Amino acid sequence: MNKPLLATLISNFVRTTPSETVQEVIIEIQKWQDPSTIQRTKLLSLIHGPQTKAKLVELLDCWISTNPQMNSQCFAFCINSSLHTYQTSCISPVELIWTGPEDVPTSFRRTDQALLELISEAKEQLLVVSFAVYKAQLIIDAIERAILHNVKVTICLEDSTEAQGKISVAGSKAFSSSMFRLANFYVWPLEKRLHTQDGKFGSLHAKIAVADRKKVFISSANLTDFAMGLNMEMGVLIDDGGIGEQITRLFDAMILNSTLKKYQV
Repeated sequence: MNKPLLATLISNFVRTTPSETVQEVIIEIQKWQDPSTIQRTKLLSLIHGPQTKAKLVELLDCWISTNPQMNSQCFAFCINSSLHTYQTSCISPVELIWTGPEDVPTSFRRTDQALLELISEAKEQLLVVSFAVYKAQLIIDAIERAILHNVKVTICLEDSTEAQGKISVAGSKAFSSSMFRLANFYVWPLEKRLHTQDGKFGSLHAKIAVADRKKVFISSANLTDFAMGLNMEMGVLIDDGGIGEQITRLFDAMILNSTLKKYQV
């Protein structure tokens, strides 16, 4: 019996799923006598997002396999209690995001899953900051879809010219020419960077994404295929308007005072 894992999955599902969807799940499970394939299929048909559906499948599987003595009413009560705790808590929801070895079971979502969710949820603004961008086509495609849905996209990248060899492949090469017309790309000019007395200089090394000045992803991961699937990477997904606003204002200010300059294709 693995009650701590079930509790973690319930909490994760509640924190990362719209409350109205969680309520629908609770109401449906309360009707069950025993979890059957038909009932599961009906419940999952109510969920439209593939990532939310995957989390619910994982939660149901954990309940049935590790806590078979827990009936449907009790399971629904656990979800409802977690929802009530989340809704009445003053703590901003923070979710750990992890990419790495899978031989130790965790409930953490992978880097690519969290980043794709954040990008897909952006309605008005999207800020993306990365040191390296290479072979991360799923992420690039998601950003392009956001642009096509009239989201204002700002992308800040390390530049191979300004970095003078600190990065071997320019991140700008990962994007199509049409994206340069529709999104705003910025780099950190060499003359604006902090320097040591012997001439060494800093890098644009932050890895950040912010949707609508509210939802924030901060990670060790670059936008590369290795970072999304092979490396050990850890970050946090934060749903907090205060933090999102501070980060967005910081980059807005650096653009305004020319610490960051428009990338010239």
